[in-house]
Order: sequence, then C-alpha cells, then structure tokens
Amino acid sequence: MTPAPVARLARWPAAAPALAWPGGALTYGELRARIEALAAAAAQGAPHSPLPIVSSSRLDMALGVLAALRLGRPALPLDPARPDLDACLAACAPAPTSTRTPATADDIALMVPTSGTTGTARVAMLSAAALDAHVAASAAALPPLGPGDRWLVCLPMTSIGALAALWRTLSAGACLGLLERFDAADARQLMAQGASHVSIVPAMLAPLAGAVAPEPRGLRCLLSGGGPLSAATAAIAQARGWPLWNGWGMTETCSHVAVGPVDAHWREGVVGRPLPGVMLESEAPDGRLAMRGPMLMSGYARPGLAPGSGLEADGRFRSGDVGELLPGGTLRVTGRADDVIVTGGVNVQPQAVEQALEGCPGAGEVAVCARPDPRWGRVLVALYTGDAQAGALESWARAHLPSASRPREFRRVARLPRNAMGKLLRAELAQLLG
Repeated sequence: MTPAPVARLARWPAAAPALAWPGGALTYGELRARIEALAAAAAQGAPHSPLPIVSSSRLDMALGVLAALRLGRPALPLDPARPDLDACLAACAPAPTSTRTPATADDIALMVPTSGTTGTARVAMLSAAALDAHVAASAAALPPLGPGDRWLVCLPMTSIGALAALWRTLSAGACLGLLERFDAADARQLMAQGASHVSIVPAMLAPLAGAVAPEPRGLRCLLSGGGPLSAATAAIAQARGWPLWNGWGMTETCSHVAVGPVDAHWREGVVGRPLPGVMLESEAPDGRLAMRGPMLMSGYARPGLAPGSGLEADGRFRSGDVGELLPGGTLRVTGRADDVIVTGGVNVQPQAVEQALEGCPGAGEVAVCARPDPRWGRVLVALYTGDAQAGALESWARAHLPSASRPREFRRVARLPRNAMGKLLRAELAQLLG
C-alpha cells in the first residue's frame, strides 16, 4: 500500500499549489506527474528495499522521497556531504531476499539518520502509521493548516523537521515552501507572499528579523525547534509581533512531541505541552525524559532491516534530554544528560549557563565547554560571538549564576560550530580553546 501523503495527493485539485520555491512552483497535478516519472525511473530496485536519495538539492530530495513512497519503498534521504554517509548506507542495506523481515512489516516509510552531533549517526526507521499519528497530534496542537495555506521550511530536507512538514502539508492539501539553502532575504520574501506556517531553528530568528523585506502576510505559526530557544532570541520575534511557537522532539519521534506558544507566560526552557497521545515522564535520578506514543520510531536500522534497537522492552523511548513536567502540564527541558560537565564535584548543565549568559547585552551566541584543571578537575569556559568585553560577561555571571556554574574564562570567537540544522556541535568546542 502506498503510504500517505502520496496516496492522498489525488484528493486535491490539480491546479492547487503543492510546492513552491524562489523562482518556481508545482501544482498538485504537476507534482503527481513528476512523482510518477521519478517512480518509473527507480522501479528497477528490489520491492520494499530502502531507496537512498542522495542529493544536495532540497527540491530534488523532496521529490525523491515522494517517488520512493509511491513505489512503497522506504525513503532514505542522505546529504552527500555527510561524513558518515557509507555507515548510514550500510545500516540500511537490504536483505538478500526481496521481501522485508517480519519485524519490519509495519510499513517503514522513512529511514532518517539522526543529526549525529556527538558521533556517528543512527538511522531511525519511521513507519507510515507513526508519521500519520504525528500529523494528527500536531494538527490538534498547532494553528490549523489546510488548502490555500503554505508551510515554509527553512531546514534541510534530510532533517525530520522538514520531512514531517512535507508529510503534514501534502496530507492537508496545503503548499510546501522550500529554500535550497537558508537565505534570510529569500525566506522573508516568501513570508511576505503568504506563509501561514514557517519552520526554523533559533539561530535563524535574528537574520530573519534583520532582512529588509515587507512584513509577513498571513503568518499564524513561526515554529522554532532543533535546539534551545533563549529568552533573548525569543524577544526578537516578540518585538515584531510574530506568532512564535516552540517545539521539542527528535528524529526518533517523527519531529516534535511537545509544542506551545511563546507568549507572556513562556519561560526559557519551556517547550509547551506534550501532544495528544504522548505519555511523557522525567525519570529518576537524573531527570532523563522518556516517552510512549504512536509516533515513536520502530527502532534503529540494522542491515537487512532486521529488528532495530533503541526502544525499551515496554516500548518507551528514552531520550538524551533532561527536563521536568511543570504544574499545569507544560514541559521544561533543562539540558542533555550526556552534556553534563562535572566541576569541583558539581554537575553543571552547560545549556543553563549559556541561556543565562546570553542575557548579557552584547554577548551574542554563547557556548560553554570545559578545560582540565588540577584543582577542580574541569573548569567552565564560555565562548561568545558578541562585542561585549570579557569583564562584562564575568560581572553578569556573578550576578546571575551560582558559583559552581560560573565560567572561569571568557573567549570571543568569530562563530560557533553548528551543523546544517543549526545545532551546536559540542564535540568541536574544545578545538576553539587552542
């Protein structure tokens, strides 16, 4: 059976807009024809085997994914610049036979590598049922999306944020807006032409606000995800009156599983409420967040699409994030369990320190790492991109952070290392210390 959204494309009028990008567009009729042509060209592969789509073009990636779905084959979207490209392909190698193993008979639709910020990525197997469950739950929480609307994606089409937006948009009969690369001026032009929903990462907000362009038209949801949203960054959108939303999720959960508006009641670290159907808990002793729900992956891929790992025996997924459920039901994410820095016997979440320091005028973007110290074991070092003097940040830290969480050194850098999704590459921070 062909999974959604391809199976639903025939519902929408042939003349209705389906895809748009700077300088081009496809209607639903044109999109159906393009998918059929691409599917015919790829039809020689083994039935049900993963179909790798390796391209640096976001438009070609979207079309390739849809062609794979049309064939009933799991789509494996890959950026050719990935350093672990061969490892991803090896993990998804088809079985010697032409059919899938019984363990993967739940109709895997997408095989999406995780972001890989801390090492070699794993490939999450996402079923059509899980993606449909995400679409339904997300639709119940976000401003409505339907025919005549446009969802602009400023993210790479290999990311779960973009792939889930593709699934949501075409399932709803709306139009998906694409950028071949993030350009703030191009994004603002598309927003001015009419974008009801826009997917971004926090690092994109300042460039979007600074671009010279008419104000957005019809904007109902500017959805930030893929990393922590600081109060200083949120204020950029709030000052312009943009309807900012914050989401939390990951590849393994088919995109966000908690989402909420960034309004007058919002506080730093709060990522909204769990979506309908998501059961979320903060586990002792470290507060690691675990969840159940119909939008969870089927597991991580192994050669032959053999039974994947990654889920607990009871079906839970244990994330690497640490947080707490607040009174009223909202979720606050405080950091990552594997990012903890131990200094003088005290566990410090660098994310909390970064958020505090970014409130200092002129700090710019901040990242916190550690260097060895003979007395304390490790001491914190703050790297920042703004024009503030180190002494100003040190004074700010004394006023806003407990002693154990204060960096002992402040260094200005030209930029912080990030991946294509804007996620901070913490493993590379130590290289900036020299």
